[in-house]
Amino acid sequence: MRFVQDIREIWEVPRDLLLRRYPAFVTGGALAPGDVPVFVFHDLEPASFGRKLQHLADNGYRTLSSSEYLDVLTGARPAPDRAVVLTFDDGRGSLWSVGQPLLERHGMKGIVFVVPGRVPDHVGARDRTDGDAFLSWEQIEALSGKGLLEFQSHTHRHARVHTAPEVVGFLAPPMQRGYAVMDVPLVDDHGVDRLASQVPLGTPLLRSEPRTAEVWRFHEEADIRDACVRRVADEGGEAFFSRPGWPRRLRECVRRRTIRGRTESPEERETAIRFELAEARRVLEGRTGRPVVHLCYPWHASGPTARRLARAAGYRTAFCGKVPGVTITRPGGDLERIARIGEDYVELLPGRGRESLGSVLARKWSRRLGGRT
Repeated sequence: MRFVQDIREIWEVPRDLLLRRYPAFVTGGALAPGDVPVFVFHDLEPASFGRKLQHLADNGYRTLSSSEYLDVLTGARPAPDRAVVLTFDDGRGSLWSVGQPLLERHGMKGIVFVVPGRVPDHVGARDRTDGDAFLSWEQIEALSGKGLLEFQSHTHRHARVHTAPEVVGFLAPPMQRGYAVMDVPLVDDHGVDRLASQVPLGTPLLRSEPRTAEVWRFHEEADIRDACVRRVADEGGEAFFSRPGWPRRLRECVRRRTIRGRTESPEERETAIRFELAEARRVLEGRTGRPVVHLCYPWHASGPTARRLARAAGYRTAFCGKVPGVTITRPGGDLERIARIGEDYVELLPGRGRESLGSVLARKWSRRLGGRT
């Protein structure tokens, strides 16, 4: 399944090049005066991130804070020459070990879109060694105090919700660890939402969509889970998933079973989305003592309801991924759909040592298919 996803992502680049969804500098063109590209990073590796920052530093690029960038977009100030914005999604632990030291070395700054509802108070011993941890509150408060990284909202839980009575998988041990937890939909446990780490192994996962998309949540009745969870518990717990054919054995438990449930009401949907947006602001501002008015939608998914509630919650901008018809958001552009481009293309910015698109794509695809460069 992961291989299929990697192939799909590899094809995405040439498709988007043909559709002209990338800024001109990606294919060897210039960076137009006043254009401010916004780059998005996730996990950081020392060699790769260091190389990108070095390219920016060698060629006189300047990184903007969220307030400086907002001033540019609203026309309150002109864009400085060779300005860029660096954004970091999820609040991953490598920002502490890799990001902050390298940003300090080059005197650069960035915006972190963090998920307050998944942030631990402290980093545990296991998290320090598995390389797949989120920043802790202890780390976020320390980094915020240093002033190079600012922390904005990626919604409170980065949640997905079930949307149809169709089983598409089962909760397995890898889904309860690291960043994979954000791909597991919320599970309704008698009116209480449970995250992946709180849900019994073997729980059926239904078709799902991001909470901030314009979708209706399906609340399944809990009895569909009983046989699956019991089978896993009776047959060794985590050891059950090391045996060949475990998905087939769990599907036997739900085959020909009717999944009963109900669809949420409009009031429930509004309340749930409002919570994701407003609670993230409340918690982040309380922890960092700094204003939180910038939002990045999980999976870049937002509908009219989420956008309306985000405005009401006090957000001034929303950062996305690729935006149809917009390669770089310019002054006067849509503040609720700010276009971003992947980190791979930093070294394609004009200047000394500029790479070719071919070399960047070769490295990107090698990484996707198992190499690390």
